[in-house]
Amino acid sequence: MKRIFILFLLIAAQLLSINNRAISEEITEPKKEKVHFNEIWGYMMRGEEKLFTGSEPVTDIFYFSCSINYKGRLNIDVKPPVLPSKTDFDRRTHIVITELSNPALMHFVFNPVYEIRDKLIDDIVTVSEKFDGVQLDFEAIAADDKEPFLLFLEKLKQKMKPEKVLSIALPPRRKHVADAYDYKKISSIVDRVFIMTYDQHWSTSKPGPVSSLSWCKEVSRYAEKNIPKEKLVMGLPLYGRSWQDNNYNKSLRIGKMEDIFSKQNITHEYSDETGDKIVYKDTVEITAFCDNNNSIREKLLLFSQFTDSVGFWRLGFENRSIWDEMAIYKFSAENE
Repeated sequence: MKRIFILFLLIAAQLLSINNRAISEEITEPKKEKVHFNEIWGYMMRGEEKLFTGSEPVTDIFYFSCSINYKGRLNIDVKPPVLPSKTDFDRRTHIVITELSNPALMHFVFNPVYEIRDKLIDDIVTVSEKFDGVQLDFEAIAADDKEPFLLFLEKLKQKMKPEKVLSIALPPRRKHVADAYDYKKISSIVDRVFIMTYDQHWSTSKPGPVSSLSWCKEVSRYAEKNIPKEKLVMGLPLYGRSWQDNNYNKSLRIGKMEDIFSKQNITHEYSDETGDKIVYKDTVEITAFCDNNNSIREKLLLFSQFTDSVGFWRLGFENRSIWDEMAIYKFSAENE
């Protein structure tokens, strides 16, 4: 009988220890709260629609599917993607119109002397009828074309229906640059401004994070000073980059990083500032930088101090558990 009593005491003590440890862990490791935003944007490439499940907390899809041709015109037959929807809010779809590398074409398009500007504006207005909005991603505008570009934006905004959202993607800035991308003037015309807060280090640079936390903070501070909060959308990358010692480099999808972690003899460092840094041998030495859910969460918390809207380039690249880190404020008459 005495042995049974002692055994009972031992079991009770063990159960009490487990319970105390669970309580202690609950106290020291509280459940993380979701980071809330009014709008969460996601960029989608045509052909990658199946990578989107419809359950993501994404309020706005930006469909990368329409570029300016060599004549300065658009394919006006582009159609919105057919996507699943498993959310309790209505998702908007925007068409992204691009020209990324040809400043001569941009000059041709914006200069009224060549009589193509108004035709392109009419093309954009026509395409906008099928979407909730239009975004311009023009990354090769010469500084000398700043004023014609601003006039182009004004005329486009005047012609679009008031309910259609006109947004623009702009390069990240930490200080004023004498180029065509004047944050203040552009934001006074368009409805939303998306800051591409990535490519701090990229294909032609030395190895480094695509968007370090301190760099994002500097970009956010400059954007806040020049763009109204209700128009500002801060962008986050869902990719990293790797560099080889022969200067060859490539982009990395965050969702595929487990392939690198599975390699032999890797050296891994993590910080909120840089995300994951991995060095490994694969014939040559390779250095890779990439965000993970922790470092993305730090950026979400940072951006939430400056704006109520964030966006991701690009859907399908993510570790899907990242969507558990964020949520959308319920839409109401006050924040619509």
